[in-house]
Amino acid sequence: MSKGRLVKSVDGTDIYAEAVGDPSKPAAVFLHGFSMSSMAFDAIFADPEWIANLYMVRYDIRGHGRSAKPIDEASWQSKRLSEDFEAVVDSFGLHRPFVLGLTLDSGTYITDVLSFKPPTYIAGIIYAAALPYMGPTLAKVGSPACLLPLVPLMHATSVEEYQTAAITFLELTHSDLPYTYYLACLGNSIIRRREVTTRLLGRTQDEAGLLKAGRETDLPLLVIHGTTDRVIIRKEVFNAIEGWRNMTVVDIDNAEHFLWISQPEKFRREVLTWIFNQTACSS
Repeated sequence: MSKGRLVKSVDGTDIYAEAVGDPSKPAAVFLHGFSMSSMAFDAIFADPEWIANLYMVRYDIRGHGRSAKPIDEASWQSKRLSEDFEAVVDSFGLHRPFVLGLTLDSGTYITDVLSFKPPTYIAGIIYAAALPYMGPTLAKVGSPACLLPLVPLMHATSVEEYQTAAITFLELTHSDLPYTYYLACLGNSIIRRREVTTRLLGRTQDEAGLLKAGRETDLPLLVIHGTTDRVIIRKEVFNAIEGWRNMTVVDIDNAEHFLWISQPEKFRREVLTWIFNQTACSS
């Protein structure tokens, strides 16, 4: 693991990032969801097979983990989140990285990037149980059980209400999380200010850049779902990205929302194989 660093985004926000692996290998940036931080990928970033085959970068989305936590509306514009991604890419010297959005809202940050960057800026997209973009789509892609605790996470008036909502949402992601991982995720929920959750889940995005990239170019997309996911409604993800030209779909049996925990070997195999195929095609 490289020593973690604070990367300065355009507006001055500090973004915590770190990397592992061989820089000569294909690069991949891992994006976490709103209830987590980059620690979500500890198992992947410690796995010798992942390390041997990729140069992996992860960072704490602004408002999360060890990154700065602004709450003003201007700090949560789509452009700000795109600039965070670009700052991390530049800091680690990445060229056309693959981008992995793993869990509910992490895929939306890819929409931010493609709102301000051409499709050639990245090598490909991986949606692993991910929401493509914010707005009314959230109410369609998120399951009823998932949507129920989101309201108190944004507007809870008591500690008990917030605590119950955070636990309810986390337990939907996986039925038997390792206890230390479970506590780490809840800890990230506590240090994330409630205003951050409201900014993230309440924001709207312009999905035009994302959809244009998928419908008018050959930007590759891998969509992976678990067959026992209780958070995402699979068919609604495909409705949101209808018309994507270069898409691969994988369903992993007996995998819950946290695919990389439910079925780590199958998930690793599917992602690495797809990345190698895309790299071979572009070389």
